[in-house]
Amino acid sequence: MKTDTLHYAILNELQLDARMSNAEIGRKVGLTAPAVAARIRQMREEGIIKGFTTTIDFMRLDYQQKVVVAVQLPHGSIPSFLQEVKKMTGVTHIEHTTGEYCFFISLVVRSAHELNGKLNELGRFGQTTTFSVLSTPVDTKAIELS
Repeated sequence: MKTDTLHYAILNELQLDARMSNAEIGRKVGLTAPAVAARIRQMREEGIIKGFTTTIDFMRLDYQQKVVVAVQLPHGSIPSFLQEVKKMTGVTHIEHTTGEYCFFISLVVRSAHELNGKLNELGRFGQTTTFSVLSTPVDTKAIELS
């Protein structure tokens, strides 16, 4: 699929509000609602749009602590590690990286006791370093696509 400025304009609007109607997006980018819907469908089929999500304030739901856990793993243990971590409750993101750590895992927990249990589970695979999140000044930020 070849993307054009209208695809980018639609993506820019969806980044700001994924619940915006196709008619509203169309008014902003100069297309009809059916044309917007067709382009969104095409971008979903191509994998450009992976999905639509809801951003949750976990603190309001009694998750008292957010942490980022950096994990160092032996290369051969990555598949079993990922299989286990994907099932772990409280995991919100898993980033596979270069450098000293193989993965950075974002995790929300209700208590220090729960965090300790999660760290013990992760520690079975390799060495972990835990960073407590003090605040999230930018939770998600739209980027201007062009």
